[in-house]
Amino acid sequence: MLGISVCKILFMAIDNSVIPNPEFSQNHTLQLIASSEESEVKEQSRLDQSLEIIDEMNESQLKVILLNNLALNYAKLGYKEKAQAILGQSSSIAKNFEDVALKVTTLTQIAKYYAQIGQKPQAIEILDSTVNLASNVTDQSLQGQLLLDISLKYGEMGEEASAQTLLAQSQTIIAKASQPLPEFPFQETPPTFKLGVSGSVNSFQDTTASVGINVDFYQQWSHDDMFVDGNISLDYDSSRSFNNYRPVSLIYTVYRNHFNEQWNLFTAFFNSTNQDLFASKNDDEDLEIISEVFVGAGLNLWRGDSPSNFLDFQLGIGPRYEYDYIDFEQRRNQVAPTLAIALFGRDIPIGATKLTQTFSLAPALDNLDNYNLTSNTRLSIPLSQRWSVSSRLFVRYSNELVFEDNPKVQFFFTTGLEYEF
Repeated sequence: MLGISVCKILFMAIDNSVIPNPEFSQNHTLQLIASSEESEVKEQSRLDQSLEIIDEMNESQLKVILLNNLALNYAKLGYKEKAQAILGQSSSIAKNFEDVALKVTTLTQIAKYYAQIGQKPQAIEILDSTVNLASNVTDQSLQGQLLLDISLKYGEMGEEASAQTLLAQSQTIIAKASQPLPEFPFQETPPTFKLGVSGSVNSFQDTTASVGINVDFYQQWSHDDMFVDGNISLDYDSSRSFNNYRPVSLIYTVYRNHFNEQWNLFTAFFNSTNQDLFASKNDDEDLEIISEVFVGAGLNLWRGDSPSNFLDFQLGIGPRYEYDYIDFEQRRNQVAPTLAIALFGRDIPIGATKLTQTFSLAPALDNLDNYNLTSNTRLSIPLSQRWSVSSRLFVRYSNELVFEDNPKVQFFFTTGLEYEF
């Protein structure tokens, strides 16, 4: 009897140990749910705070990356609409990028995030738009690379037909771009335009201050190119009794039509006001103008990575107009046929510095005693991708004197900052 009783007690103890307590199980489940909800609330709060910080940032590639990651985190918490809105914000920023390659690659990444949050139609729509953007890129090698990137994104989303089409297209473009380009006709390039501010120092005149702008423009087509290089300023001369301020200009404009990679027919226009001919010391009302138009042949002596980097020998002929009004008297107002012999170099690399140089001899054909020797040297030293320091030294020797006290040699020097648009 005692043994039976002990066995009953042991069995009761075992049964009690394996039978769960309903009240304890329910409390434990509620604690887990409460803990999960509290964790989700904290995570949402953290994401909301992150979004506020990101919204204050300037629009940039980094901001897009942060928005994309934030959208994915919202989607993981189940806030799909919030995630879509953030990706829409990210897309708006990317569409405003000026660099086409950056715009395309950023948008393809955004499309990938749309697919990850279950918005495949929106992802495909973005990829379709990037195909149009990439197809308009003029650099064939870059265009092929961008199309290859888009092809990979189509493949990740299961769009095999689009992926294969773009893959074949990108292979063809990249293979064509890898072939050496013919030297001529030249590859067309978009125009470049630089604008800057400068200060200058002039010889012979008592200039107290001079402030102006530098202009540098270049456009290349397959058989033609054109460039403008000049300085326009306003000077103040302390020696003048009145009219202390005068406009000063120096403009070179050259158009070339290329027959082949070596020979070209050029048209050059040169104009200067109040600096190339020589005013009197007390130049209250003085006005000096020189304008030249030359047509002739040019021979390329050196060319750099593009037709815009060159050194040409030029021989031309054309009219030169000269006007001098000095000491309240007109001293010269004439047009003379003139021969131009010149070396013209543009953007010749000296390390990181670019040299633009002109040497010219221009005698009047009807009076060989009236000739000019000119040197125009401009150095551009880059500070960043867009900004550079530009300095110019212009020296001119004129054999013919306007009046006896004039010097035959004159120079002016300008320096300042330039920005490339």
